[in-house]
Amino acid sequence: MRTTTRVPGALRVLALLGLLLLPGAALAQEQKLKVEVEVVLVSRKGTEVDPPQLQKMKETFQRQNFNFTSFKRLSQQSLEVSSKEPTEVKLPNGVNASLKLLRMQGDTATLRVDVPQLSAVDVELGREGAVYQRAGKHVGGELILVLTAPPAK
Repeated sequence: MRTTTRVPGALRVLALLGLLLLPGAALAQEQKLKVEVEVVLVSRKGTEVDPPQLQKMKETFQRQNFNFTSFKRLSQQSLEVSSKEPTEVKLPNGVNASLKLLRMQGDTATLRVDVPQLSAVDVELGREGAVYQRAGKHVGGELILVLTAPPAK
């Protein structure tokens, strides 16, 4: 007899817990962010800056005492980065980097950038500026991922 009275009580407790946890489940929904991803080869061979828009990157690197003299964009793409599954970026050195959205807070997103054989790094990406992330060696230089978020509309 006691068993029959406990089961409905236990079900009521479970139902109440479900109602309390429901807002948390809604917060766990997938978030997405559009990210512009450029793959740039930087090296100390030559003085090429192609396209000219990379001049700003060259100046930033020089201010930070990175003595690269050549900057060449190898690819550019617009990706949607998700909080559920990593998004792959194919690199010319045969490696696939992955980007995953960890969280969004205001106009700042935190992304995990994972390049095999290098450390995974969490970076903060705002609506202005760019994040530069090393992505391995390639043909006598270094690959750099340039991450930017399109401005809010």
